[in-house]
Amino acid sequence: MKLLFFSLSLIISLQSYSLSFLDQKSEQNKFKVDSLLSRAKNLRDSSFDASTKVGREAIELAKKTEETDIIAFAHKSQGITFFYQGLFDSAFVHYNTAKEEFKSINDSLNIARLNSNIGIIYRRTNKYDKALEQYLKALELYEALKYPKGIAAAYTNIGGVYQTLEDSNKALKYYLKAKEIYKHLNETQRFSRVLTNIGVLKFEQGNYTESLEYQLEALKLNDKQGMQQHKAIIQLNIGQTYQALKQPLNALEYYNYCEDIRLQLNDYWGLGKLFVLKAMVLEELDHNKSANDYFLKAEKICEKQNLSEDLKEACYRYSNFLENNNRPKEAIRYLKKYNHINDSLYEVNQSDYLAELTSKFESEQKEKELELLHQRTQIQKLELGQKNAWIIVLLVVMILGVVAVLVSLRINRLRADHKIMDLRQKVLLTQMNPHFLFNSLTAIQSFILDEKNDDANNYLSRLASLVRGILENSREEFVSLRTEIQTLEDYIGLQKLRFENDIAYHFEIDATLNQDEVMVPPMLAQPFIENALIHGKLRNNPEACINVKVTKKDGEQSIKFDIIDNGIGIEEAKIQSIQTHHKSLATSIALDRVKIYNFKSSKKMNFEIVDLKSINKNKSGTKVSYSIPILTPSK
Repeated sequence: MKLLFFSLSLIISLQSYSLSFLDQKSEQNKFKVDSLLSRAKNLRDSSFDASTKVGREAIELAKKTEETDIIAFAHKSQGITFFYQGLFDSAFVHYNTAKEEFKSINDSLNIARLNSNIGIIYRRTNKYDKALEQYLKALELYEALKYPKGIAAAYTNIGGVYQTLEDSNKALKYYLKAKEIYKHLNETQRFSRVLTNIGVLKFEQGNYTESLEYQLEALKLNDKQGMQQHKAIIQLNIGQTYQALKQPLNALEYYNYCEDIRLQLNDYWGLGKLFVLKAMVLEELDHNKSANDYFLKAEKICEKQNLSEDLKEACYRYSNFLENNNRPKEAIRYLKKYNHINDSLYEVNQSDYLAELTSKFESEQKEKELELLHQRTQIQKLELGQKNAWIIVLLVVMILGVVAVLVSLRINRLRADHKIMDLRQKVLLTQMNPHFLFNSLTAIQSFILDEKNDDANNYLSRLASLVRGILENSREEFVSLRTEIQTLEDYIGLQKLRFENDIAYHFEIDATLNQDEVMVPPMLAQPFIENALIHGKLRNNPEACINVKVTKKDGEQSIKFDIIDNGIGIEEAKIQSIQTHHKSLATSIALDRVKIYNFKSSKKMNFEIVDLKSINKNKSGTKVSYSIPILTPSK
């Protein structure tokens, strides 16, 4: 496993930007922004949540000042806070916002610093070519400004990229350049960080003793500045070096120091890797119970923070640990999990590579199109006197074509929206069938006249619950699985009370499904239950039975609905429908809903209706199956 080496330009963005941009003006808001940014910076060593909250207040207050530089520094500070939490997308947004503000006032120094910060994000997300591009842009600006601290920071970052790309010679070359500048400037903190990077490089080359010397010196210098975040990084590196030198007790001591600091800072981004290393040392010391606990901690935090690379490493190491401790079944399970993660990461990398190639191809095509357009423009200028009329005609045709396309797209969109609205109305009508309501109210009236008050009350309660559920759900595209099951139970219960024979029904719900979290389209199963009762002739069947099964499909992020009845079967029902000239409107609408769902969603819904006689001639009935991608409520 590779050591974690630190990129120096991030620290420049943290330490070297000053609040000197706040001139001593009378406006009180500017001084408040100054105070809030200082608080946000100080809180990073104790609570990221508190630092983020203060940073948001600073941004809102900065906007009220309408001062470009104040707004830029507020966004930059917030970007740094998000970066420390590993929230790179949020950091990227704030960095770019700050960069645009600085560009508007030609602040080259802070533009260079932000280029470095953005480069760090690219490096953390394995986009090394883009990271190097940002660092070189920063170096060019620093050199133009003759700013030695920035030049040294750029050298350090460039060295870091080459180190990641395993070009040790180039990496060491840039690190040593940075080291000499910081030594000359007496920059203790930055000098400590470049020593850390050199120590990591020596470790990767197998020079463990030399690496340890650099790391211990870096730790000593860092203690003078009290930077807890970087102290944890150095302690992790020292622990790994002692582990490589076969000194597990010393390694464990520094891992414990590192864990204390990262828990204090809520630095979950680095805990996954630390827990794996600590578990390996504990295993080496025969503290197998503690080692097992830390492997499980590593797995849990990596999954929670979506740290795929660290999770892959944790599963692989834990599999080896389980095998060494005679737990073969668990070892195989974690080895399979490791292989699954590894394959997933490969697919992601391939997808990113393909996207990059596509983007590059499209950029080249656009450049060619622009060049061709330029050539055509030159020709048109030469022939302008003769072709003015043709150009005007062509422009008019193009404009009319664009207008026609836009109008056509708008019409198609309106038709689609109208189709959806019409479909929703039809769904509501099928679920609130007037004939069904009339029969239900008649049944209630009959119970009352027969003085069956309990039956009437039960029927009325179920009908009220069903009507309320249908009206509420008709406004929603998705409802919880529990709501859907309850509505179906109310519907079947009402039908059961109406019919003279006792219709048995069963709901089998997969115990692994969280019925309150899983979302499904409302009342999609109802039309098929209605068809079973009416067209399947269940109400005339003394042994009528409906089974509704909801299961989670193995290996897929989807759930499967199976609606099974013992009626006459769909083929026989079709024949009788032809004879009576009846067409199932509910089934047709349900199928339209499936088509619209598949049209709008990348995850498709599969649908199948089977006559049980086609499977077993001794059976009768129909089986309706459809699968729905697992959806959960948006947070």
